Amino acid sequence: MNEIKVDIADGNYSVLIGSNILITENLELIRDKEVLLVMDEQIPFKYKDLIIKELTNLASNFHQLELHASEENKSGITLDIIHSKLIEERYSRDCILVGLGGGITCDIVGFAAATYQRGVDFMLLPSTLLSQVDASVGGKTAINHPQGKNMIGAFHQPIKVLADVDLLSCLSAKEISNGLSEVVKHALISDKKYFDWLEMNLEEVVSLEPNALQHAITRSIEIKAEIVSEDEKERGIRKLLNFGHTFGHAIELYGEFKEFSHGQSVALGMLMAMELSKICEGFPEEHLNKAKNLIIKSNPNLSLAYVFDEKKLIKNMSVDKKRSGNELSFILLEKIGQAKVKKGIDISKITKAIQTLA
Repeated sequence: MNEIKVDIADGNYSVLIGSNILITENLELIRDKEVLLVMDEQIPFKYKDLIIKELTNLASNFHQLELHASEENKSGITLDIIHSKLIEERYSRDCILVGLGGGITCDIVGFAAATYQRGVDFMLLPSTLLSQVDASVGGKTAINHPQGKNMIGAFHQPIKVLADVDLLSCLSAKEISNGLSEVVKHALISDKKYFDWLEMNLEEVVSLEPNALQHAITRSIEIKAEIVSEDEKERGIRKLLNFGHTFGHAIELYGEFKEFSHGQSVALGMLMAMELSKICEGFPEEHLNKAKNLIIKSNPNLSLAYVFDEKKLIKNMSVDKKRSGNELSFILLEKIGQAKVKKGIDISKITKAIQTLA
């Protein structure tokens, strides 16, 4: 088992990565607490039963709630369901929410905790590769709005994260690919050595070979934890974690959150961002080809032939959270492992980067 500390202004919390870690000794923070478990209904029964048993034994007052985790349900309606359950069961400000599921579950449970009685504690048990390397760490919590992804939210850090790799054995190949988009992103923005390791070991990670999988998850979380610890509220270096996301969130909205998964959208967004990096920052062709090959290998079902309406995609970006005033903000690569924030890019260059994808 590996442990990573996320140090923030109000304290710190641990992220545990390993096999068979959803056990009493790692859940002691909830002992004798009021606990509401919010879980994705798609979690396999054996894991639901395991965590329900553990929490029932530890909590002073335990209740559970199942949700159908989808981008459509990542909404104010679902948030109200969670809040209503907490109020009906008379949970105090000393309660703890526990989220068991993927990125959608992690985000909405975190936001419910941030907004119930002006903020209560929460713990996350991420069940997908995407949520283990991204959504569960860093304290970004949110729900969607019809006009944009994650537009309503708050920074609210969990008190602990347990990333049990055993949960990943039930995932489809598509879900693994979704998570790999964020894994590759971490390497591209911060660590050339890690990128080289992924090139050599991608097949082992995809096949869920335990040592390779645990190394990939651990290194990705380390990178994110280092950045979040330095810049919790995304005023500086944390913006680098948005590499591919200005395009990616616009792509998700373009497909009405149904046609493209988050991982696919980020993968396509990174390809566009790299083309823009080449245009604006001279990102070397050799680096672009290596990165593109790794992204495609990580996402074998990615459609590169899709033709986007550039004007519609750019319009979607105009409601993105990563704007500064009226200026779009992009994360660009100077080389693999080295990223920067760029504003004020001419629309013609952004359009060319979108067109280059096809």
